[in-house]
Amino acid sequence: KIVQEGGIKPLVDLLRSPNYKVVEQASVALRNLSVNDANKVYFATDGALPPLIALLRSPQLVVQEQAAVILRNLSLTTENERNIIQEGGLPAIISLLRTNEPRLQVHAAVILRNLSVNSESEVKIVQEGGLPPLINLLRSSDLDVQENAAGALRNLSENDQNKVRIVQEGGLAWLIPLLRTPSFKVLEQVIMVLWNLSINAENKMRMAEKGVLPSLVTLLKSPEERIQELAVGTMRNLSIHYDNKTKIVQEGA
Repeated sequence: KIVQEGGIKPLVDLLRSPNYKVVEQASVALRNLSVNDANKVYFATDGALPPLIALLRSPQLVVQEQAAVILRNLSLTTENERNIIQEGGLPAIISLLRTNEPRLQVHAAVILRNLSVNSESEVKIVQEGGLPPLINLLRSSDLDVQENAAGALRNLSENDQNKVRIVQEGGLAWLIPLLRTPSFKVLEQVIMVLWNLSINAENKMRMAEKGVLPSLVTLLKSPEERIQELAVGTMRNLSIHYDNKTKIVQEGA
């Protein structure tokens, strides 16, 4: 009813108020409205994206977080995926990955994860410098941060050029140790990244050199069938490389 009565536009206008308490309350109201799928289209048409993107750089943590949650909700629709990028949202979103706030890191990683289901966006996120901070977040002690950073990297690694870039940016140094994580959710995302990376011919050798094989062999015995499936699929890709055939047998596969 709020949306039907034209309530989004005046709330959006309040996002530009000099009073951060007003901004906070307006953003909370918009966050609540953004959960509804039918409402999501109105945010773009009512001009919400530019002020929301600007608020990602707010000095007020609570305002930053509200804006990030709204964009996280909006990024679930195909139309808003394009609009967020066209409105110049990527630099501000990527900057949140570099904050010291795990909640903001998670929101930013989820937004990028949602945006990166689009093939054009996969390229643009990397062009805007998204890979280094996402890879860096794999070192986080927060499991939600690890899971969603790996999830974004999983989508980005669908792109052939990104398969090479992730390895060049040092991704293997943090992905491979995470094969020993006790978290199923993190492990699932990490192996899917490695599966995608292992499709690239040069990566097959590089991954073996970096020590991925012992952990993959161990995961073949995982009690989780999903993990077994991902591990054996990655192993299959690696086994195409001639030098890896011997290494895999030596590791006891």
